[in-house]
Amino acid sequence: MAEERSGPVFIAVGGGKGGVGKSFVTASLALSLAQGGSRSGARVVAVDLDLGGSNLNLLLGEPHPERELADFIDGRVASLSEILQPTRLPNLRYAAGSFDMVTALDPLRDRKLDLIRGLVGLDANYVLLDLQAGATPVTLDFFFLGDVKLVVTNPESTAFHNAYGFLKNYVLRRLLTELRDHREALHFVLEYYRGTGDEPVPDRTITALIASLRENFPDLEAEVDGILEYDAPLLVLNRVRDREERQYLDRFRAVVEQNLALRCPELGTIPEDRRVGRATREGTPFVLAHPRHPIARRFTEWAARLSRAGR
Repeated sequence: MAEERSGPVFIAVGGGKGGVGKSFVTASLALSLAQGGSRSGARVVAVDLDLGGSNLNLLLGEPHPERELADFIDGRVASLSEILQPTRLPNLRYAAGSFDMVTALDPLRDRKLDLIRGLVGLDANYVLLDLQAGATPVTLDFFFLGDVKLVVTNPESTAFHNAYGFLKNYVLRRLLTELRDHREALHFVLEYYRGTGDEPVPDRTITALIASLRENFPDLEAEVDGILEYDAPLLVLNRVRDREERQYLDRFRAVVEQNLALRCPELGTIPEDRRVGRATREGTPFVLAHPRHPIARRFTEWAARLSRAGR
């Protein structure tokens, strides 16, 4: 008999560049999961961790509330659940991000452990994390929380470039985190990648680093393979206009596998549609305003798929 899961399933949504559609994907998945779980009683929470650029509430069709993440981080409330706000769906709540913490050096880092404990303790079946753009260590640490990890990009070359950087830093931090108890291997990774050894490194790709790590530390091969193969991020290509742009994702995946030794499956693509922006301006979530649209149906399919994968 399968052991019942304790705590919520986390879906972390990240990416290297702002404006690629992370919040749209987070909001649409949260709404679709809530709709799919309305009969079963599944509870969904969406959390905006993009401090200084918060907009998840707008994609959910909700006004900015009085309570927000700053209230928890600054200690004005004792628990994360106190800042959760209702939405138009009874089984979906959200935590708004904060605009008034941009002067803080790194507010998420300062309260990272408290925030992680608060997230893990939420009374929910699914918790979606809308992460800030970039690949800072603290952002990656919240990305690691995801039982399901999504990387969102769009067909722009800068977006692919930044998504590649995000995945590169993801692999490196994952290696450094998992190998922290293996000092010799940890030192080897740092020395190899920084190029501080006695001999020059001819190939500084992550793939070459992994091959060298396996060669020098064969007892860690299974652990290294597990880092790369377990829970690889899923890719989402947003705002696709034609078939040629759809093929960009396949090329990107090939480059990632070649240079980062990371096989990232695709979750899928989202076509460009002006009605997405129009729905946001009108204050209605797109997947609710156009439930029969191919984009809305796609999110319904993805929500069903991810709910199965996270169990």
